[in-house]
Amino acid sequence: MNDNQFNGFFESILPDPRSEKRAEKIMVDLLNFGSVVVNKFCKTHTEKIGAYRMLGNNNYDHDDLAKGVYRSCKANVHNVHLLGIQDTTELNFTYHMGRIGKEDADIGPVTNNDNAGFFCHPMLVIDPSHQLPVGFSSINVWNRSWDKLSRHERDYHNQDIKEKESYRWIRSALETKELLAEDICITIIGDRESDIYDEFAEIPDGRTHLLIRSSINRKLFGEKQNLFEKLSSSTQKATYEIDIHSNPKRTKRKAKMSLKYEKVKINHPINRPKGNKPDYVEMWAIEARELPESVPAKEDPVLWRLLTTHSINCVEDALQYIEWYSQRWLIEELFRIIKSKGLCIESAQLEAGEGLKKLCILALQVALTIMTLKLSLHNTHKIKASLIFSEEHIRFLEVYMEELEGKTDKLKNPYEEGTVQWASWAIARLGGWSGYISQGPPGYITLKDGLVRFYDKSDSFQMALRYLSKKDVYKD
Repeated sequence: MNDNQFNGFFESILPDPRSEKRAEKIMVDLLNFGSVVVNKFCKTHTEKIGAYRMLGNNNYDHDDLAKGVYRSCKANVHNVHLLGIQDTTELNFTYHMGRIGKEDADIGPVTNNDNAGFFCHPMLVIDPSHQLPVGFSSINVWNRSWDKLSRHERDYHNQDIKEKESYRWIRSALETKELLAEDICITIIGDRESDIYDEFAEIPDGRTHLLIRSSINRKLFGEKQNLFEKLSSSTQKATYEIDIHSNPKRTKRKAKMSLKYEKVKINHPINRPKGNKPDYVEMWAIEARELPESVPAKEDPVLWRLLTTHSINCVEDALQYIEWYSQRWLIEELFRIIKSKGLCIESAQLEAGEGLKKLCILALQVALTIMTLKLSLHNTHKIKASLIFSEEHIRFLEVYMEELEGKTDKLKNPYEEGTVQWASWAIARLGGWSGYISQGPPGYITLKDGLVRFYDKSDSFQMALRYLSKKDVYKD
């Protein structure tokens, strides 16, 4: 395919044009076939050999591929304020160790020391005005060694932060600051693992803010109360309602929430080396706690405690920061797409850890495309379909749309022609979605299946056009 959404993705990054084109083709094929298994996303034996060679090429590594991902992210920035959502996922390849072997330096123990794999920690950049992903500003991929010392053996509490795995939260933020232009404001969002004093002290500046879920009842500078007690005893500023979706721990409901917030001075941890870090950092603390009247029996109330360097001047500010933090689910969805809900990267059948790490980088970018399609169906902003699809693909959709639409208004594509939403609706229909809004939106597996069928039909359409063109029957 000469015209695709990944054209030029690795230009001047990889050592030769053939490697660049092969990496682009693998991304296109991952999207086309919805699988990271080489035998599934390659049609011919020649393509399989080319994919294995690219993934096994020692002249570049996964960090080199990531440079193309970062460049794409930077090019997609069109807003002055962005959200940077970071988190860690574990990729487990234990069942493939018969092919890989423990001597591979790019595979090691994961959370369960008896299992093998590596970790991936991306920073997903979101445009809050469009509520759509922009790209990745940082991707840290690493593995532990089989002979790694225990926390006790390393004297973990006194170990320099740069030598700890937790430094990934700081490194990702620093890399994001370096990538984005100086006139861009970014709010770095992290879960409870990101509650790190060194991050509070090092990352914030005039254009970089933090929004972190608190996990530690921290001491406050110059006060007898700790953080959680101060918030608990604070005056309630407002109440509001949120919709709680069901999960194994939660019942679906409309929760009534109490909102509190206070300006606080977080004390430097007394049991950590201070170095040149300040005695305290000043932040705003937010508590959003579910009121007893909406908590079901035998369930704990919903409770969020957030720390932010953004100022809170009114209730609306605090509610805005809570809404921004709620976008953190997007990175969890992204992990599901590269794993169980889509590309199934842990089923990849490669024989080297570095090849799997390269595949991980490519899969992240492809998963982002799938996620953007799904999110666009809930979006009112008219983003052009060319963000994802080539001109040839859009042309095919214009022709094929009649086959996807029904006779009634309820089964007509409701979105403006040529937008991402318009294309996403068609992809979902190809994936088996009924098209009726009342029956719920399409899921990721539906969209992935729809993409596979879409590319198959589109390729056939383009072949037919080329055949007719040669016969001088079809003319533009």
